[in-house]
Amino acid sequence: MRTLTLGVLADPGLPEKVARRVAEELPRALAEHTGPAASWVVEVSRETLPLTADGDIPLLEKAGDLRAEHGWDYVVYLTDLPRAHQGDPLLCEVGGAAAAALVSLPALGADHFSHKACRLLVTLVGALRDGAAEQPAADAVHRALGRAAVRRESPAADVSYLVLPGRVNRWRLLIGMVLSNRPGRLLPALASCVAAAAATGAFGIFYASIWGMSDALSPHRLAGVSVVVTGALSAWLIVHNGLWDRAPEEDEPWRARSDNASTVITVWLSVTLMYLLLWAMLFLVGLAVIEAGYLESQLGHPVSLLDYLGLSWLAASLGTLAGALGSNFDSDEAIREATYSRREHQRRQLADSYDD
Repeated sequence: MRTLTLGVLADPGLPEKVARRVAEELPRALAEHTGPAASWVVEVSRETLPLTADGDIPLLEKAGDLRAEHGWDYVVYLTDLPRAHQGDPLLCEVGGAAAAALVSLPALGADHFSHKACRLLVTLVGALRDGAAEQPAADAVHRALGRAAVRRESPAADVSYLVLPGRVNRWRLLIGMVLSNRPGRLLPALASCVAAAAATGAFGIFYASIWGMSDALSPHRLAGVSVVVTGALSAWLIVHNGLWDRAPEEDEPWRARSDNASTVITVWLSVTLMYLLLWAMLFLVGLAVIEAGYLESQLGHPVSLLDYLGLSWLAASLGTLAGALGSNFDSDEAIREATYSRREHQRRQLADSYDD
C-alpha cells in the first residue's frame, strides 16, 4: 500500500481553523474515496502566499516548489479571500499538472462549514489523483456541497475553475465574507470608542433626567433609538476610516457591491455587539448604584427590573452615540485590519482602495 501525503495550506484565522478541523477526518474519507491502494497522511501548514499585483493568489505557479519543499504529493490552499471568475463567485481553482487546488472558503457560505469543506477536499484531491482531463466534474462538486449550483470552466488543458452561478450563490458568498471577517475582532480596535461610550452611558445612569425620559419612552421608541444610534456609529466608522469601496470593477460591479455590503454588515454587527455589552454593563451598574426606593420616589410609581432595563437601554444609546467621538482616537489601520479578513485587507491595500 502506497502512502500519499496531502498538504493543506491555510491562511491565518478562519481558514486555519477549518483546515485543522477537517484534517482529522480527511485521511479516512480520502481512503474511502480512492480505495485500498493507498493510505493518506494529511499535514496542515499555516502559511500565507503573497498576492500578485492584481490581488490574486499564484498557487499553481508556486505548487511545485511547495510540494518539493514539504515532501507533499498534493497541495490544497484554503483562503478567506473572496474570488470571482467571469462575473460569478469562484469556489475552486484546480491545476492537474501542478497537483494543487485552491478553495475560496467564503463561497461555501456558513452552513455546515467544516463538513462541506471536508467533502469538497475529498472530491478535489480524488480528481487530482485520478488525473482525468474532465475532473473534477461539476456534478461531483455539486454532490459534495449538497445544494449549490456549480459550473466548471477549463480555460487551459490542465486548469479548471469551479464557479457558483446565480443570485443565491452571491448571497451565500456575502454570508461567507461576513463570517470570514469575524465581526467580534473589531471591538479591541475600538478601545477609545468603547471607553467614550461607557463613560457617557455611566453618566446617564447618574443623571435623573434620563430616568424620567426612559420611563416616558415606549419600548418601540427605545428600539427605534437603538437602531438609529447603531446605524449612525456604523456609518461614521465606515466613512471616517475609508472602508467604502468607491471604485467598482467594470466587468464585475457586483463584486464591489458585495464588498461594501459585507463591510456594512460586519461593522454593524460589531457595533451592535458593543451596544449589547454596554447595555448589560450599565444595567448591572444601575442595579448596584440606584436604590429602588429612591428611583421610585423620582418616577412616582413602583419600580421593577423593567425600569432598570429601560434606564440602561437609553443610557446605552446615548453612550453609543458618543462613541463616535472616541473613535477618532482609534487607529485607522487597526480598524481596517479588524474589519476585513487578512487576505481581503491585503487585496484592498494592493488595489489602493482605502481613502487616506
